[in-house]
Amino acid sequence: MMKKLWLAALLTMSPILAMAQTPRCPPPASVPPKSELLHLLMTAQDHGFLWKITKGGHSSWLYGTIHASRQEWMLPGPQIRTAMMKSGLVALELNLQDPATLATLRKPEDPDRMQHLIQSGRKKKLDELAKELCLPVANFSKTAVGLEAAGLSTAVGRVDGYYPDYAADLVIQGIANGMKKELIPLEDAQTQRDLIISKAQGDEDTFIDGVIKDVSSGEARMDEKRLVEMWGRSDVSQLQHYDVWCKCLRTAKEREQTKRLLDDRNVEMAQKVLSFHEAGKSLFVAVGSLHMTGPKGLPALLKQDGFDIQQIVPATTSPSAL
Repeated sequence: MMKKLWLAALLTMSPILAMAQTPRCPPPASVPPKSELLHLLMTAQDHGFLWKITKGGHSSWLYGTIHASRQEWMLPGPQIRTAMMKSGLVALELNLQDPATLATLRKPEDPDRMQHLIQSGRKKKLDELAKELCLPVANFSKTAVGLEAAGLSTAVGRVDGYYPDYAADLVIQGIANGMKKELIPLEDAQTQRDLIISKAQGDEDTFIDGVIKDVSSGEARMDEKRLVEMWGRSDVSQLQHYDVWCKCLRTAKEREQTKRLLDDRNVEMAQKVLSFHEAGKSLFVAVGSLHMTGPKGLPALLKQDGFDIQQIVPATTSPSAL
């Protein structure tokens, strides 16, 4: 019965992963044949980071995900499957199956900003990088330029076999949908859009310039590889010391941006998790792994709110050092 349930969930997930890809290098992402999905699931290993959090006599789970992954890592391992089965709700940063969410993310660039980004050459440089990465430029014709830049940052690992199509959070959402689990977004789409497309034109310019520099130099690819491989081997020590290698705290501007991207959002997400949990719900919370790190990560914040925190993946014989 359990195998049939998971197979049904995986078959529901498959269309979500079947995203359009160019037929050129690197090879396109592909969905395993239906005949192989159950075998892949039953032999899947746990990757990433999983905590069991307990308060008020019941438990929820925190799962640190990755936004690009390898095909052989995309299906959840036994500990993560068990946590999903025991949870009533699946909480994600965003529900990407919600039409209103997608409409917000797909809103075109402000006309005046678009004109500025075209005249400054930034739009052309991003389109040229998209071609180099074998991505169809036409897909970005109506996309906000800041979101195009963010997309390129995630796509740089395709040449190494790391595809956004296999992202852990995307797969979890597809499986949760197949299991008929209720999906709870911890953020709204406009909040995430505003993080990238800042209200100040200068801030967006700075972000785009940074992406162009990092993708062109190969630094973005190296950073993506480090992050994905760290996730693949569940290297919690390296995760907790991200400030040493992230290259995101070198200047006052970078520190401000990192605070907005992680610390500030973590406070809001922790409050929502607390609210649902204290209402008697058991949640499986799947958000980016960097939201789990340090004294302002979700495990640490929820420990301050009275939760008992137990690290499950990677396995440990004692509670996590938070």
